[in-house]
Amino acid sequence: TFYPNEVHNNYEIFIDNVPLQTAFIQQATDVKVFQGKTLHVQFQANKPLKEATAKLFSKKYPCFPESKESLIYEVFIPIACEEKPNEYILAINCVDYVDNEVTLEERVQIIPFPFKKQKITVSAQKMTEEKAVSQSQDELNAKMLELTEQSPKEKLWTGNFAVPTDVTATFTDFGTLRTTPDRGMYAHKGVDVGSVPKAGVWAPQDGIVVVKDRYIFSGNTVVIDHGWGIFSLLFHLEDFAPSIEVGQKIKRGNPVGRVGKTGYANGYHLHWEMRINNIEIDPTQWVKEGF
Repeated sequence: TFYPNEVHNNYEIFIDNVPLQTAFIQQATDVKVFQGKTLHVQFQANKPLKEATAKLFSKKYPCFPESKESLIYEVFIPIACEEKPNEYILAINCVDYVDNEVTLEERVQIIPFPFKKQKITVSAQKMTEEKAVSQSQDELNAKMLELTEQSPKEKLWTGNFAVPTDVTATFTDFGTLRTTPDRGMYAHKGVDVGSVPKAGVWAPQDGIVVVKDRYIFSGNTVVIDHGWGIFSLLFHLEDFAPSIEVGQKIKRGNPVGRVGKTGYANGYHLHWEMRINNIEIDPTQWVKEGF
């Protein structure tokens, strides 16, 4: 008797006949944003997206759901200090799970910001001493490139960011054009705030500690990854909090160290910095606006 072989395969077939529709949450004819700030854009889809990518300045930025299962998507685009004031087109390409595509577009106007100017001096003797106990600043620069690629594709925070110490004065605003004898002129891409010497410094938001080390210019340094390629950097710390370790999750307000003057610093202060896709932006905006 002949018994033929039989093979049974089960396939899951997904049918989606719904046209893909998207729209900006806040419709505006012309979006205006200053140099050095963050452009925050939200849009809504009528169904989950496989992929959404924003394009501005010939650069691409991934868009993510505002929260799990949400149909509201958002993107944070860094506007560098040096970005040329002009009108640009922001294009967001959306693709659903059956490869339907829709593109949203709006005009973005970059406005020049009146950055301040400043001169400072740090003694050669201090920097000689720093070189003896610190890693090259190039090590941190290379590390940040690597960390940006590895940043979790999820939002690790909710709500506004916090100022990371008790501020008594602001010494240097974000984007200030600084001139020094040894480094020439450059844009200071953080905010230098004064506090009581050795006062506590804490995490400005939830995230993961990804750097805890000492570098020539930034001194004792802590970097926190908040997800989506967004980082907080805290420089010139006196020392590190005993509980802080690389790889650990940290909550908003948890201690990271104390205000110091390590690295390229001529007095006690905290250099407070934020980066999106490794581009520095003004961190104070994230305190005022609930991203």
